[in-house]
Amino acid sequence: MGGGGNNGNNTYPVPPGVPLAIPCPPLPPRPTPKRVSDLRADDIRAVIGIGDSVMAGFGADGIQNQRFISMSTLHEARGVSFAMGGDQGVVTLPNLIHYYSHQLIGPSVGDQVFTVCFGEFCPLGQYKPEIDQLNGAQSGARSMDINHELDYLLDQLDAAYKAKKLARTDWKLLTFFMGSNDLCHACAVNTSMPDPFGIDVQQAMERIRMNIPNVLVQVIGLLRIDEIFVDTQAYPTYCRPFKQKNFVLHDHECMCAHSVANRTLMANLMPQFNAKLQSVVNFYQGPMYSNDTFAVVFHPLPVNILSFPIQAISNVDCFHPSALAHAWFSKVLWKLMYKPAAQTPQALNFQAQEPIYCPTEDDRFQVA
Repeated sequence: MGGGGNNGNNTYPVPPGVPLAIPCPPLPPRPTPKRVSDLRADDIRAVIGIGDSVMAGFGADGIQNQRFISMSTLHEARGVSFAMGGDQGVVTLPNLIHYYSHQLIGPSVGDQVFTVCFGEFCPLGQYKPEIDQLNGAQSGARSMDINHELDYLLDQLDAAYKAKKLARTDWKLLTFFMGSNDLCHACAVNTSMPDPFGIDVQQAMERIRMNIPNVLVQVIGLLRIDEIFVDTQAYPTYCRPFKQKNFVLHDHECMCAHSVANRTLMANLMPQFNAKLQSVVNFYQGPMYSNDTFAVVFHPLPVNILSFPIQAISNVDCFHPSALAHAWFSKVLWKLMYKPAAQTPQALNFQAQEPIYCPTEDDRFQVA
């Protein structure tokens, strides 16, 4: 990895339709690579997302017009999602890729009323393809809901193939960030424990392998979400949307986070969930499944939640990340994609001015 961070003001011209200009030189063109281990950002033609409310961008824009009970507040800001957002001028992983790959498809744009999954039931009709694009994330989704998201994504990919917007042989990046809601239910729901979670993820990965050609799947590790409840307790004014009332929305989210005993359980289970993710990745990195057109890589995300300023947490519920945190997550993940997992720092501390990594022509997305 030979590039570096750049916080300077030097920018390079970008074609119309590219949503973000960054102070990094363009990559020199080259022939389309034949191997998934040889991918750069400019090789990616589609970004795809499987996840939950964080990938959906719930609450990222905060309380709007000082009105909590408002569809402008209780919405998903999908266009600023760190993993799948494509709004103009916003730092997101897809926008960083789009800077190099000018014909990129898949990033979400704009916002929509919040979606919701109730256990295995995700109501039909919640997707808005003109907004969601190839972002299959649903708020409340657990591992048992991955197939619901894949149903939508495979339909959208088929439509893109038929419309000649994408070829089956074009390179795709699929970001998988799922498990927080399983962790939030693990104290009370057996189907949300690490073992059934791992089975669900394994089955989903096989479906991806069989149905999405030419794809790099990056699996993102879970965070210590129990720490969010500790970190925000010191900011009652920020977290309470109604004056003179003690209501905080996060008191009604993440059912296992509201006692010290259950938060301790969550903290102890989180590494087990990540171990299940790593196990699935290891399985598909074996010689039977790894090949030139399919790869799965695990990116642990050892974020120190306690390093976050309160502004990095949404004031909608003091639980979900704000747009500030989404931008930081995207810069961190972008840099980690060029590093072997073994080189991931033991702790990632929030930095408001995190530089954007500038890849060189010799950098490749890591697949191991």
